[in-house]
Amino acid sequence: MKLSTKFSLFNALSRVAILLLLVGVLPPVMSRLALVSTDSRLAQKKEKVLRLIRRNGISTFIEGDQSSYGSYNLLKEEFISLEEIPPGPRIDVIEDSKRAVEDEIVEYRVLSYSFAQGPKYYLLEIGRSTGSIDETERNFRTYALYMLLVAVALTTAADLVFFRYLLEPFYTIIRQRLKNAHHPAAFNFAPIATDTDDFRYLDESLREMMTTIQASFSKERKFIADASHELLTPLAALQYRFDNMLSDESLSDENLLRVVESQRTVHRLRTIIKSLLMISKIENDQFSRTESVSLYQLVAEVSEEVQDRLSVLGLTLTQEVEPDFVVPNSNRGLLFTLLFNLVSNAIKYNREGGQIFLLGRPASTAAGGYVLEIRDTGRGISKEQLPRLFHRFDKGASTDPDSYGLGLSIVRTIADLHGISIEVNSIEGLGTSFLLTFPAVEGGQ
Repeated sequence: MKLSTKFSLFNALSRVAILLLLVGVLPPVMSRLALVSTDSRLAQKKEKVLRLIRRNGISTFIEGDQSSYGSYNLLKEEFISLEEIPPGPRIDVIEDSKRAVEDEIVEYRVLSYSFAQGPKYYLLEIGRSTGSIDETERNFRTYALYMLLVAVALTTAADLVFFRYLLEPFYTIIRQRLKNAHHPAAFNFAPIATDTDDFRYLDESLREMMTTIQASFSKERKFIADASHELLTPLAALQYRFDNMLSDESLSDENLLRVVESQRTVHRLRTIIKSLLMISKIENDQFSRTESVSLYQLVAEVSEEVQDRLSVLGLTLTQEVEPDFVVPNSNRGLLFTLLFNLVSNAIKYNREGGQIFLLGRPASTAAGGYVLEIRDTGRGISKEQLPRLFHRFDKGASTDPDSYGLGLSIVRTIADLHGISIEVNSIEGLGTSFLLTFPAVEGGQ
């Protein structure tokens, strides 16, 4: 999972947790807010009534011989009452109370306040029904919940955008420094633009590391070139001397046999050195890849190359590459070597009268591409050997003295150079299948 995805997921989960916490806390808080709001509204109305009494007198509400005044609104949501009371302790409270209104019991939040007006004392009561308070509370809850949801969505989106912006230099480092750096010579040493110290330090460290690697690769290339010259030249001279010795008629049969064995040893050494030299050159990207290679033609060339060996062993080779696939930016010689090595193994480890299939087809994956299958009906490969199949000098269960354990290593190196993935399926006694998946060509064929 990507770092930005983890960060966004963490933010989203944390906000959801906060939201759930607030939803649990919200009802009592909203109830308290609604109650405080109602009490404040009742107190404001009390002040208005008192100002009216001080300005116009108590007669505004009570006239003549009346001793009280009462008024309810149409929906019984609010009421106000004023009545004369005997002198006593001062009253100034707000509490819940039930009142009978037109044969109906209604619960109110009631403000009670006593005051003196001239020689008389009066009790002022202003009430608001708890039903209307509950409605206010529900409105508070709804608005608060909507605001929380909008806040969570906006902050999550803002965090995601900012985090992507913050990590853009990191992704650039991955693309330019790591993902596309197939070879030190192709490394881009231009500094990555960023004002984040951590990313700048990472970029500088990678550039310093690649500088060291480039120097090592240059030394290795020089060593390989020198070593191949120093080793192959004496071997060629030795081979020439053995050839001359074989032409000597006075050579005894015993010495003749020794010379032939020595020739085989020299040939084996030359083959191993050339194979290692090829692997090293491929890994050092010393082969150009400027050709477009038709797999149909390549399969036909390899098939023609091995016809004599097929005839000797009585093997049948079936090739079916339809539709054709053209591999861009490739090296024809290396692709030929890759396919030739796989077909050679299919011949070497097949049974007498067996079959070999070279089958090409478009890949069935969403990413596209092309699959070339090399299948045989040979002895198969054990499950224990499969993980070590491409290791250098690992011959597995083979007892062939002409096998050096480098053929499949060369196959893997060439495949990696061209971005080809390899899948091996094998059943002992039934055969082996190598699936080469070529990446899709941008823009189509």
